[in-house]
Amino acid sequence: MADSAEKSQPAARHVFDALIARYADSRNVEEQTIIRNRIWRQFGTCGAAFISDMANFSSISRRLGVCHFLKLIHRARLTIAPVIAANRGTLLKCDADNCYAYFAKTDDAIQASLEVNAELFRSNQLLDLADHIYLSVGIDYGDLLLVGTEDFYGDPVNTASKLGEDLAVKGETLVTERAIAESSYVASENVERMVARISDIEISYLKLPMRKSSSRIAT
Repeated sequence: MADSAEKSQPAARHVFDALIARYADSRNVEEQTIIRNRIWRQFGTCGAAFISDMANFSSISRRLGVCHFLKLIHRARLTIAPVIAANRGTLLKCDADNCYAYFAKTDDAIQASLEVNAELFRSNQLLDLADHIYLSVGIDYGDLLLVGTEDFYGDPVNTASKLGEDLAVKGETLVTERAIAESSYVASENVERMVARISDIEISYLKLPMRKSSSRIAT
């Protein structure tokens, strides 16, 4: 797995892109294997991918205009960033209404999602309905490529994206069964266990409803 010191260097993205370019240009199977192994040695790690999506993106933009929606995105990012940091996560990037974060532990990713939505619920009570923000969050765990503090790639990232962007509704956190297995989270009897098939991929996950308080998860 990756050398953390090397991954954290500012040049991580340059090194990663150069290796990917070499891998793409190579026509030699042995050379491809060497490059692929180096990529995983330098950037590979194991952890939780956290991807959030703002609910009702299209309807809000069409009804109230893009400037209003950009205002909501700005407030959401201001809320998300400190919560992720407080739960030992790394906010890698924000793209439109999506935020992407890496956590070494699933417990921290789950806790961050619950705290973010609890904080948004609290602030929503002080604002007009048009300014309410709700997030849907997807979380998965596994081997992935972490490029410094800028980006990540891998099956857990793809799965978390599908959960957060395609399946979760406002206020929900969807966590894969394999991520739950790597956590100390104890699911209550009323937590829904679901199976979905997207792009020929079967995903088994738990549906965690939004909490109105940010108390620690049960362990």
